[in-house]
Amino acid sequence: MRKTALLASVIALWTAPAVPLATAVAAEPAPPAAGGPVLKAGDDYPYRNGDWDKPDRWNFFQRECTSFAAWRLNQRGVRFNNNYKGVRWSNASNWDDAARRARIRVDKNPTVGSIAQWNSGRFGHVAYVARSSGGTVLVEEYNRRGTHRYGQREIRVREVENFIHIAR
Repeated sequence: MRKTALLASVIALWTAPAVPLATAVAAEPAPPAAGGPVLKAGDDYPYRNGDWDKPDRWNFFQRECTSFAAWRLNQRGVRFNNNYKGVRWSNASNWDDAARRARIRVDKNPTVGSIAQWNSGRFGHVAYVARSSGGTVLVEEYNRRGTHRYGQREIRVREVENFIHIAR
């Protein structure tokens, strides 16, 4: 029964127009002003106890990697959502192609604040680059391996398929 409800939610979200940014949850902190603060890694994600078959304010599913990445980008002052620059971003496996369509740089060079992106798996995966040092990056992520939980890991740069540079 839960799979049927989840499938119906996915179809509804895919066919629905983007959720207006004005529909933010009242308890959710507002994004910082342009120039934003230096972010400290940690699970400050406002939907950490949310229901993963419901959309967030950026029109991604709560507790998914795409939602967490959107949250981090908005914290940096980027007004990112699932229709950013008129392009549908959808699943993580689409993010590299969506970025290119939006004329956003995609390469193999990490920077703090960029999005690490993988196409493998059914939906792909994205993570926020919190630190880059030499040949490694510290990424923050949600829902790695289907857990719907927060995690951090330090990985080699060469393990990441793409880095997406979404500027403020």
